[in-house]
Amino acid sequence: MDKLYKEIGSRIRSVRQALQKTQAEIAWSAGIETSFYGQIERGANIPSLKTLFAIAQALGVEAADLMPRRAGKKSSSTQALEHIVQGLDVKKKRLALGLVSDLVRRLRD
Repeated sequence: MDKLYKEIGSRIRSVRQALQKTQAEIAWSAGIETSFYGQIERGANIPSLKTLFAIAQALGVEAADLMPRRAGKKSSSTQALEHIVQGLDVKKKRLALGLVSDLVRRLRD
């Protein structure tokens, strides 16, 4: 079960970072202590369903999006990128994806 909680925490962290929010901002929006939120992201503590739903709402995603996926499903990083470009027209999405691609290339160098 520890692996499961770490994966959920990792998914939460990925979405939060994609939104460029701090742990404190999400914790405040979810109505929980920042230290507890940090423990959840690290997989060191287990959120109740109520807390998981509050965190998901604070992140602007469905609680199910924070759960591990079976093979063939989108990763949390992919979902976070899709969430970021949601609502943009096709031309602007291509621009954003091109910028991300360039940034990843530079990070690999």
